[in-house]
Amino acid sequence: MSISIIAASLFVCTFVSADPIRFDGHKVLQILPHNVEQLEQVLQLHDLLDLDIWRLPRKNNISMDVYVEPEKLDHVLTEIKAIGADVKIWIDDLQKLIDEEKQPAKRSFHLPIPLHGKNAVFDHLSYHRFATIKQYLADVVTATQSMSTVNASLSTIGYSSEANEIQVLKVSRGDGQSRPSIFIDGGIHAREWISPATVLYFINQMVYGDEFDYAPQLLDKFDWYFAPVLNPDGYEYSHTTYRLWRKNRVPNGRNCYGTDLNRNFGYQWNPNVGGSTNVCSDVYSGTNAFSEKESTAVQTFLLNNNQNMVAYLTYHSYGQMWLYPWGYTSALPDDWQDLDAAAKIGTSALSELYGTQYTVGSSTNVLYSAAGGSDDWAKGGAGVKYSYTIELRDTGAHGFVLPQNQIEPNCRESWRGLAAFAMSLNARKG
Repeated sequence: MSISIIAASLFVCTFVSADPIRFDGHKVLQILPHNVEQLEQVLQLHDLLDLDIWRLPRKNNISMDVYVEPEKLDHVLTEIKAIGADVKIWIDDLQKLIDEEKQPAKRSFHLPIPLHGKNAVFDHLSYHRFATIKQYLADVVTATQSMSTVNASLSTIGYSSEANEIQVLKVSRGDGQSRPSIFIDGGIHAREWISPATVLYFINQMVYGDEFDYAPQLLDKFDWYFAPVLNPDGYEYSHTTYRLWRKNRVPNGRNCYGTDLNRNFGYQWNPNVGGSTNVCSDVYSGTNAFSEKESTAVQTFLLNNNQNMVAYLTYHSYGQMWLYPWGYTSALPDDWQDLDAAAKIGTSALSELYGTQYTVGSSTNVLYSAAGGSDDWAKGGAGVKYSYTIELRDTGAHGFVLPQNQIEPNCRESWRGLAAFAMSLNARKG
């Protein structure tokens, strides 16, 4: 969910290459405004120079991460110093991180890797292309046909502008009983690869069993809906062409592509709050609420299945935050204390493995104001009480380019957090 206001260049919107665009010498700066005036001046600078803000502070005296191309670096550094804000180079060479991201991770004994299909192995410690993910979901369905204690069914809830399937996998006991349900999605923002990887890991643990033995309890108490890749076009484009692509790939005219799906949901939709009416902006909110096929598919599915839905969780990166509504205002929901308490149970359990610390709070008060988010709509529009945006690892060292060697620890701790959170909801229900 980390914000990026203007696309790095119009060139990126239209260029298609046999090889992905490289980022040699591209930097990520960490800028620290000391007062509101400095913060406003930095934000004016990003509009003027088309900067890509990866992480935006909600107030002064909190640092912001800003991606800068080499040809802009000297100008940006000069302007920031003239403003009086502190600035340092946080990531010196983005291409180096991208290269490191591709390095295979060492396998741990902790992770069960089931065989499926023709003795093929789906490696949960790697980032995968969309076609491979689709095949894995289909293979999970096939595998559960011979299982007596778990069932999986796959639905296509819509299609993207490039006619890719938007799929939801339901995992349940399959015993004919209807249970409270939890919906989990990933991949709304294309470049946040750790998000689909995490949701796929959850599926693996739920279906094949997990080291902590949470799966039996979670299946006894809930039906589960998983949508690992809500933005298949953008996700694939981030693999083939431009690693930092955020939006979907719908053509907008003016040689620009894409709408930020997490500014397009219909509860209190407002491009002036954290979004944009500029079709080239990375936070372009669309022509109207639910203008996009992907957000409409989620809307339709949730409204058709929300009768007994108790939680909606959308996984993003980065920043290590467990956020609840509202995103469009600093005001809190009437039941914010319930949301806060449940989230803190999740983050407390999450931290037990590696000591990873997550911040809990409302989106606006912890991160920044942004209308049109999926969690705001899930709560305010679909009536799902426990609705959250979860920002995964890390806190800035790698930003969106999280290396594959962090997939397993990220997923293991996230699984613990999810399990504790879900069981707390069951306990609250009594």
